[in-house]
Amino acid sequence: MSCNNLVCPFHEIQASDYLSSDSDMKCLITNTVKQVRFGKGEILFAQGQPSDSLFSLSSGIVKITYHTQDGREQIIGLSTPGKLLVGLQSINNDYYEYSAVAETETYACKVRHRALLRTAQKRGEVAMRLVDALNAQLAHSRSLMTVMGHKCAASKIASFIKLIVPSSEHGNRRYTLPFSRSEIANLLGLSEETVCRRMAEMRRRGILYAPRGKIEILDWEQLHDMADEPCAAG
Repeated sequence: MSCNNLVCPFHEIQASDYLSSDSDMKCLITNTVKQVRFGKGEILFAQGQPSDSLFSLSSGIVKITYHTQDGREQIIGLSTPGKLLVGLQSINNDYYEYSAVAETETYACKVRHRALLRTAQKRGEVAMRLVDALNAQLAHSRSLMTVMGHKCAASKIASFIKLIVPSSEHGNRRYTLPFSRSEIANLLGLSEETVCRRMAEMRRRGILYAPRGKIEILDWEQLHDMADEPCAAG
């Protein structure tokens, strides 16, 4: 199967090794993959559902959620195109331990993980790509923990915006914000009122423009400074 998604961990040539995005090279795990699409709000898989596949995103953002015993939904992460594989944590489990929901229109490769593991046993290169994906997941989890570790609301929100806005959008272009204020509050452990107030403050300071559902970074330097600066109680 040919594919030009150079950020997929199983693409024959990786983006870091090859500068052209027009490459039409083969997937290393062709026999285990099916290309799929999800509309905004559609579920890739649900917590408690039998675990049989993982997903390599070509485009879009996926929200990772956990439902507590009392029925509350807790956002515990997000996934974007790259070496991250949605569902990787459940690769050796019979059931998914969390849910994955498309926050935007999402295109992905659906990988049958039992077949992937069999291929990895036979091919060292595929096994190493799987290790790279695990390392990417750990690095992403550390980034989220760093965001959560900020002591004040302003730093948390600024760090979160840095995390979710793709590097390709690091200009003054408007970016569709895939999370509502309520969802950002849920993820960061803040109240929705606090998120709204702090983002309004960022707008007044000329850092961003954020009409409903959109975000435009007007001053990346100020955003970085706010993410890193020590501050009083948020």
